[in-house]
Amino acid sequence: MIDFRIPSAGPRISRRRMILRAAIVAVAVAITAALALLPNPVKAADSPIVINPIVIKMSDKAPFYAPEKVSIKAGESVRWVNDGETVHSVSTASANAQNPKDASIPRGAVAFDSGFIPPGGDYSYKFIVPGTYRYFCLPHENAGMVGVIVVKK
Repeated sequence: MIDFRIPSAGPRISRRRMILRAAIVAVAVAITAALALLPNPVKAADSPIVINPIVIKMSDKAPFYAPEKVSIKAGESVRWVNDGETVHSVSTASANAQNPKDASIPRGAVAFDSGFIPPGGDYSYKFIVPGTYRYFCLPHENAGMVGVIVVKK
């Protein structure tokens, strides 16, 4: 009787393939896990890091800006929060000031204006240029609602 069966070399190849596939899967899982732990560079670049910004509260009674004078470093932000019951604003635009001494910015800086901030609203500004900034509230400047921010290098 003749044996027509082909000698089996299959299990050896099959075992090698299984080991190779398992190794590839293990490497792929390790790379995926490592990439998942890395920070997203696009997200990190687009979102500025703001660590405890200075908060100035706006009120309907004196002191209107609390605190009235603040010192910060260049690159830091200030956040004004309207705690009052009426609209307020924050402006360094001398063209809008009733008293020119209430609005000033250092040379090289750009004037800013928050527009009207409703009760409970807020406005933030990042100060880049060092110097003294004098600002006011457009509706309440005559009542003495003015403030000062000193930006140091």
